[in-house]
Parts: sequence; C-alpha cells; structure tokens
Amino acid sequence: MSSVKEQMSFFERVKADFTTVAWVLIPIAIAINLVGRFIIQVLNLPLFLDTIGTVLVAFLAGPWVAALAGLLTNLVIGLTLNATSFPFAIVNAAIGIVAGLLAGHGYLKTLPKAVVLTLALTVTTIVTATPIVVLVFGGVQGTGADFITGFITATGRGLVESVMGSQLAVQPLDKVITVFVAYALVKGVPDRYRPAFAGRVLE
Repeated sequence: MSSVKEQMSFFERVKADFTTVAWVLIPIAIAINLVGRFIIQVLNLPLFLDTIGTVLVAFLAGPWVAALAGLLTNLVIGLTLNATSFPFAIVNAAIGIVAGLLAGHGYLKTLPKAVVLTLALTVTTIVTATPIVVLVFGGVQGTGADFITGFITATGRGLVESVMGSQLAVQPLDKVITVFVAYALVKGVPDRYRPAFAGRVLE
C-alpha cells in the first residue's frame, strides 16, 4: 500500500486526500473558525482563534484539505464579520499546510514535538501575517491586538517593529490554545469516523 502511494504523483496524492469525510469536515472547520473569531471580535481580545477548525482538519485529513478550509474560512469571515480578513486567507491556508505536514510526520505524538509544531505555527503566522498587516492595512488588524501595536508604536518603534512585536505578544498564546483545542477535538472523534490520515497522526 505504501509503495503504491509513493508511486502516485503529487496531485494524485492531494486528490486522494479529498475523501467524502474530508469534504464534510471543511464546513465544520469553517463554522468552528467563525465561532472563534466571533467570540474574539465581540470581546475585543488580543487573540484570533480563527484557525482552530483549520488545525483540526489538518490533524484529521491532512495539509491540503486544511489549506482549503483555511482559505474558505477567511472568505466567509470577510463576508460576514470583518472584511479585513480577505487578505489573511493565505495565512490561514499556510497554517493548515504546516500543521498537516508536521502532524503527518508525528509531531503530535510527544509533548516536545507538539511544542515544536506549535512554535512552527507561530512562526508561520508571524512571517505570513506581518507583511499583510503592514503593507495592506498600515499596521491595523481589526482586533484587540491593535492596542498592543499602538502601544509599541507610542514607545517610538517603527511600524514593522510594532506589528512584529504585537504578533510576538499575541501569536504564541493563540497557537497554544488552537493546538490544544484542536487536539482535544480530534481525540474526541471516534476511531471509525476518523479519516486514514488521522491514524498516522495519533498512533
């Protein structure tokens, strides 16, 4: 079975990931992300929590299904809650890809590896989101994190430094919560309902 999969082209492997279960998981992921973002927006907290569903799908169905879930999430959020979410679709997709790739290589099986996965998601978010925040929105993210950016700017730091500092202050906690909740949700899914990818992630 493994030799057959190795002989498949990249696009064939990606296509194989999009099973019926995977397609069902995508709207569930979007709904979870939407709820997380809604709560944060209502409470105006310096967090995001709009990638929990993306990471959940990454753990269950792999990076490419998660990437699509992430892209669609930001389209939905942009249309319903906050139009500034559209450009950040690439960030959500990147998180799905990194989470899926690392989980597929066993980075959820031990606590130290899970820490590495969480750090990788944090770095991925900072690297992809900072240019968007600076170049597209002039440092404003439309969340409680803007307060941190403004505070750092008031100390005399430049815009890039301020946005980067805000990201460094917010993203680690955001990703710890995201990975913890996503993992707890995955563990709560009965074995018979888990896609084959999840078996490699958890066993």
